Amino acid sequence: MPATRRDRWAPVAYAGGMLAIGAGLLVAQPRIGRVPEPAQAGDLPRHKRLRRAAQVSRDGARAFAPSNVTDSIGRSLLVGGVALIMTRVLDEFAGHDGE
Repeated sequence: MPATRRDRWAPVAYAGGMLAIGAGLLVAQPRIGRVPEPAQAGDLPRHKRLRRAAQVSRDGARAFAPSNVTDSIGRSLLVGGVALIMTRVLDEFAGHDGE
């Protein structure tokens, strides 16, 4: 049974929402998504091995951690929204069986 026109274009509406939310997150950059500086507790060497290992791990994570997590989420939503729209539009151009 072929999908109705409404069902075929529902992903475009969903993708539009993804684009809107993603753009909103990139523009707003809410403070709640800000990653704190890793050296808040100080950088003095720790005496216990576990604490030293935790400090080294914390400082190593700084290299790839984003400054604001919502930036990464916003970009992912934008990329996903564009991909969904492109896929849906190209699917429409490809046509349906029997056309």
